[in-house]
Amino acid sequence: MKYKKGDIVIVKFPFVLKDHGEKQKGRPALVISDDTIEKRYQDVVLAAITSQIPSDIKKLEIILEPTKTCGLVKRSLLRLDFIMTVPEELIARKIGEISKALTIEVDRRLKNLFGIDVA
Repeated sequence: MKYKKGDIVIVKFPFVLKDHGEKQKGRPALVISDDTIEKRYQDVVLAAITSQIPSDIKKLEIILEPTKTCGLVKRSLLRLDFIMTVPEELIARKIGEISKALTIEVDRRLKNLFGIDVA
């Protein structure tokens, strides 16, 4: 399946346990890579989403409210400073998507993160 920018997906994320075992848990993430660009590999660039929301929200964090459209079941934090590239096969499924307006805001903040002129 092809995922597009703005999709919220569930990705299998490995965790190392105290007994040195490994477990994969499904975690939400936002697709931030542009699916219209031709790529050699079927990798997807994601930004992490967590339900752990601190009291002080930073410039690269965005609160996501649970809606039918986004597919999140609880208020969550989009962390644009926690970016990962994963093979498409690690994505379990799409659960929703963010609005076009929020996608534009995410792009603006990512440009800021990478020092790209946002004028």
